[in-house]
Amino acid sequence: MAGGAAGYFIAGHANKPEAKPDPGATTGPTARDRVTALGRLQPEGGVVPVYGPPGDRIVKLYPLAPGSSLKAGDPIAELASYKDRQLEVQIAKTQLDEAKAARDAGKLAGEKKILAAKAELNQAKANKVSDLAALDAKLKAVELQAKTATKQVERLKSVKTAAEDIERVELLQAQANAELAATQATRDKTRITYEETEKATQARIEAAEAELKEALARVPIKSSEEKVALAEQLRALTMLKAPVSGIVLKVTGRDGQPTGMEPILQLADLGKMTAIAEVYESDVARLASWVRGGPVMAEVTNPALPKPLKGVVRSEADITRMIARNQVFAMGPREDVDRRVVEVIVHLDDASAADAGRFVGLQVTVAFVPK
Repeated sequence: MAGGAAGYFIAGHANKPEAKPDPGATTGPTARDRVTALGRLQPEGGVVPVYGPPGDRIVKLYPLAPGSSLKAGDPIAELASYKDRQLEVQIAKTQLDEAKAARDAGKLAGEKKILAAKAELNQAKANKVSDLAALDAKLKAVELQAKTATKQVERLKSVKTAAEDIERVELLQAQANAELAATQATRDKTRITYEETEKATQARIEAAEAELKEALARVPIKSSEEKVALAEQLRALTMLKAPVSGIVLKVTGRDGQPTGMEPILQLADLGKMTAIAEVYESDVARLASWVRGGPVMAEVTNPALPKPLKGVVRSEADITRMIARNQVFAMGPREDVDRRVVEVIVHLDDASAADAGRFVGLQVTVAFVPK
């Protein structure tokens, strides 16, 4: 009856003439010195329902009961799709292992191909040095022979030697010059051949390196890793865990129950509690003016509570800016069930929060009194 009387007062007081104070009554706040509203007790962070994904089924519900304490990440239930998701993880990991094996094999083959080409290049460079050194030595010897033959011809001509002797030495000179030209040509050809060989071998090295890079790029390592990560995330969804730390308020799930239809359980952090008061629209401006002058104290009552609860409206941020239909209804057939109200958050003190935590959702009467 206390809740009903308070509700009736809220619904009808705006249309009633203001009551005149009784001269013989004890001095105290009048109706204009306080605002009274119906409300409900609620955790400051709200009640968190835990749902399972639609289309699945609970195969194992962990032993939980109202009042149980859960930490964020604690297991709640295992779903029927866990085995399928686990198989998907294994397949994704197998594909990743195969991709890595293909990458390693291709890398090894490519690196060996590059090493072989580099070895060929080094061998060509070494042969070039030795062959050109040998030809340079031969070239010097042939040049000496040609110079010697030329000097002999000049000497024989200067002493008027017989023509036959001069012709014989000129033949030697011609042979030496021919061998010199041939040796020089051989050296030039050898040098050009080795230079072209080095260029071709260097090109093969670069081609092998590019081929190796392309082969490694074709192996789907990154996408395979992402598939494993996705499969593990999907598997994690089949093991329902507490999203936040808190106290279990209600357990509705059971083994064999389909998921997605209703919450498996509801939990909340009961360390901080509030009363959500539904203040009648005509009282909002008055309450807001009080709050602008400083925090406004509030008393929360209900016969179910061991004692009145104390709380405070800290600032205008605790007063919503939207008018809506009431969610809490006063008792009694003559009470107004369709009121326009504004929700106001009352932050309960620590002592009151301990009592309020046992009565989440309890309908209460909230009285605001300015300082």
